[in-house]
Amino acid sequence: MAFLYRFEVCLEEKDVIAVITAANDEEAFQHLDVELEKFYLQLPKIVDVTLREKKLIGKNAGFILDEDERGW
Repeated sequence: MAFLYRFEVCLEEKDVIAVITAANDEEAFQHLDVELEKFYLQLPKIVDVTLREKKLIGKNAGFILDEDERGW
């Protein structure tokens, strides 16, 4: 069983959204660190990480990412 996680990552300069697949919460946070290190040539200072959504991956699972909609 796998889950789809949506994180809000607050960096010093801006906020970014990260979507991660993992078997559990611990693996999701660990893989988030890996993806951030791979994405940025020089890892920016991470101020805060918030798990915003977690969904069981199935036939119909997804997220809408709208930068103007900050109601989550």
